[in-house]
Amino acid sequence: MTPRRIAFVGPTLPPHQRPRGCFEYRPPVRHGDLFDLCLRSGDQVLVIDGVYQHFAPIRHKEILAQLARGVHVAGTASLGALRAAELAGFGMQGLGHVYGEARAGRLSADADVAVLHTDDSAGARRLTEAMVCVRHALGELLQAGELDPGQAARLEQAAARLHFTERSATGLRHVAGADRDAMQLLLDHLKRHGDIKTRDARDALDTLAARPVPAPAPAPGTAEVWTSSYGREGDFEHRPLKPGSAVGARLALACLQLFAVDYPERHRAYALRLAAATTGRTGPAGRLLGAAGFAPATRPYARLARGTEATAHWTADERLLARTFRLPPGRLVYQDLPAEAVAGSTLDELEQRCLKLLLPPAAHPLPTTQRHTVLRQLWQADCDHDYRLCALERGFRDTEEAARLAGAFDLALIARLLRAPAAAR
Repeated sequence: MTPRRIAFVGPTLPPHQRPRGCFEYRPPVRHGDLFDLCLRSGDQVLVIDGVYQHFAPIRHKEILAQLARGVHVAGTASLGALRAAELAGFGMQGLGHVYGEARAGRLSADADVAVLHTDDSAGARRLTEAMVCVRHALGELLQAGELDPGQAARLEQAAARLHFTERSATGLRHVAGADRDAMQLLLDHLKRHGDIKTRDARDALDTLAARPVPAPAPAPGTAEVWTSSYGREGDFEHRPLKPGSAVGARLALACLQLFAVDYPERHRAYALRLAAATTGRTGPAGRLLGAAGFAPATRPYARLARGTEATAHWTADERLLARTFRLPPGRLVYQDLPAEAVAGSTLDELEQRCLKLLLPPAAHPLPTTQRHTVLRQLWQADCDHDYRLCALERGFRDTEEAARLAGAFDLALIARLLRAPAAAR
């Protein structure tokens, strides 16, 4: 299979400046994008631009997860250069002047490379100048003798006083005061020669395109790779149910959690198996809870141990275990699709079931309040507390997680089925 080559780029290199060739261009990277791509060993990713502030930025653990799979990840010019400098010791390749500045410690803040810009549909136009570009252009003008050291220092200080969203040509001229003509010289230089971020991005694309994709590095041993619970969750959220499947593994599990009538039984079996493996104890749930540090359930009908329609025949300890079970270090309930969840079905059968229940592509999900209403009815929860218990005993962290995942499914169809007479279902 031919390795994929993907570049995440935005205003640093607008569409009309991007070289045609082997790279597939994507918008500025954000948290989850690398997991979304389902990358394979040997694929290549170049991070140029990335979002932050209004969206979750690309996390270091997400990049490390790809490196551990044998994906070649490089960074340059903007947020990519910063991440490459931070992860150079872990195998991420850095390219260009901005990367060198970051690696040397002279550049460390996201705001130094940030600009205000339009999206690709509007040409990915830069509306402001990045501070790293201002500093580099001042250095070039100083070296060429077109500015004296005093002017260069004053212009840098003036530009640094502006927030990155205010560092437009108008804003820079305004803040320059008596050095307005010198600031115009700087702006003309940037327009004529291009900023250093753009030069770095173009050079990185040309450099990588001219080289074969590097052979994947051997994946580090499991003892050398530590994955956070957020990384494991992100991987699970974006992993296909099986190679080439249009259904994600997490959505397939959610389909079972939400709609399988006997799912609480499956979740109890899963929790008992893993709790026994964690504590080294077997036998009744009470012993497992004690080994895990839980006090004995002295009141069988305490609020968290109280029975629901699906768990009336369980012991109080079993309800407590199933509803409080978490994987180490204590955040996730699931990070994969376990055998207990599938319970005898094949992955092909599960895939077909999901495809029937998923929301049609053009349809809009129900509002969150209506999702809660349908789930209450589906799980026969008569009050808020019972609804919460039902979500917990189906392996959700809370009702909000259940409603979020339910948004991917055709709940209007489910609601119609619930209203239909039994004979007609």
